[in-house]
Amino acid sequence: MKRIWPFLAIMLFCSHLVYAQQGTFDEANTLLERGELTEALAMYRSIEYDGQVSGALFLNMGITAMQLDSLGLAKYYFLKSREFDTTNEQAVLALDYVNSQFSRQSATLPKLPWDRAIEWINNEITAFGVLLIGFMITLSGLTLLYLGWLDKLPLSRIFPYLLGLIITGTAIAALAFYADYVNQRYDGAVLTSTSQRVLEQPDHESALISIAYEGYDITVDHWKSKEKENWIYIRLENGQFGWAQNEGIEIL
Repeated sequence: MKRIWPFLAIMLFCSHLVYAQQGTFDEANTLLERGELTEALAMYRSIEYDGQVSGALFLNMGITAMQLDSLGLAKYYFLKSREFDTTNEQAVLALDYVNSQFSRQSATLPKLPWDRAIEWINNEITAFGVLLIGFMITLSGLTLLYLGWLDKLPLSRIFPYLLGLIITGTAIAALAFYADYVNQRYDGAVLTSTSQRVLEQPDHESALISIAYEGYDITVDHWKSKEKENWIYIRLENGQFGWAQNEGIEIL
């Protein structure tokens, strides 16, 4: 009986926390309705900081930011709200509207089929899921090989098939490792400040590559960014790479 008390204590604490955050969320909603936007956003952020996130929270944060004329920040929160099934539809509509309000639009290069495939794997199947598929296919080929060695199957006949299974499974496993590498190294982001200079080197005196404006979609290279504090190595939608200061770049 004594062992269950810590568990009950944790459950009671979590229940109290959820109840408290619901009260804070309702209070923030009231502030939003009253037009006290800065206070409402600060209260929403306190809930986010505590880790009690939801689609409704991010959707309301986006609405608040939009009313504060911070369209880049609104886009960021709507993108986060889009990841939740309960608010996906509303967030997509809000994103369409916000994107239409930006005075400057970025030139966009279409993603290569390979990049789209890797993105789909990471978002839908996950690298682990692909790795599991590759493992099962490879295991099937190795099992046939083992049965052939035991003279349970005609090895000379099935050899091309089991070799194909082993090669296919290994290739799929390698694809899983690459998808995980991409997922670990790169992240999407949104520029929420008015503009940001993109430079050749992490130095204010370096040559200018481009200028990113509020609402631009950005890809952040985390591994490269570790080379210089307070700077981020980014790729713009037009394919250009460069360094920018990390202020005003919100990573998704």
